[in-house]
Amino acid sequence: MAVSAVLGIGAFVYVVGFAPMDETRNPRAGAMNQVPSRQGLIGNIRRQMGFGQLGAADRLANTLVQHNSEDPSAFYYRGLVDRAMGDSESALASWTVLNALLDGLESWEARYTRAELEYFRAWGLFGVGEIEESRTVFGALADGLDEQIEGLDRGVEGGSSRRRGIEYNLACYRAMAGEFEAAMEHWEQAVSAGYGSDAGWWAVDPDLEPMHGDDRFWAIGMRIEPGEERGRVREVVLPDGGADGGADEEADEEAGDGG
Repeated sequence: MAVSAVLGIGAFVYVVGFAPMDETRNPRAGAMNQVPSRQGLIGNIRRQMGFGQLGAADRLANTLVQHNSEDPSAFYYRGLVDRAMGDSESALASWTVLNALLDGLESWEARYTRAELEYFRAWGLFGVGEIEESRTVFGALADGLDEQIEGLDRGVEGGSSRRRGIEYNLACYRAMAGEFEAAMEHWEQAVSAGYGSDAGWWAVDPDLEPMHGDDRFWAIGMRIEPGEERGRVREVVLPDGGADGGADEEADEEAGDGG
């Protein structure tokens, strides 16, 4: 299918094959499944959003909040689902609670890394309309990952698998920071380095959404050819409207802490 056709009807991909993430390496991973008791709910929310089943995602998000009523991850996900459903009033309420929970970041450092908390904070700020402040936080997270890329360039850390994870997350953070050309370059580098876990999640990852209006984003994504060990695309359907999601799993598993 031509990229222009994809853009004409909106982007949405049905995906299966979500694998557990290593929450010790990256703030986006921690945002997804920091505590095992929440992992199943969070994974199912992502899965249902990927399938376009927002009603099911909504019910799961309610359950997540019910059982984790003082945890930032619950309201991060509640906000993402509200946003995907187009419920701006409920989304604002969710982001407001998230920001309130993060007023004392230090109180959460026993559960999350500082970078994970900064990721939550960036999304909370974005959700309540503090766009410039949110971009500053996302930019700082990206700057931290840039240092890791420099280490890879010097051969201090190794492996194309680690590089593609860092490049993916750099694409996410730079996009959310409003640095679209830099984000596109990192997206290209991630795919060139072999990004492909849960192929199709890239199309619903809200961190990459700022690039959705650029044909280059979709052209690069269409080059992804996942192997069996990385998940598989069950069906590709491109209805109007697109969808929002959470963080990428391969990127979270392979990128270092700080982005």
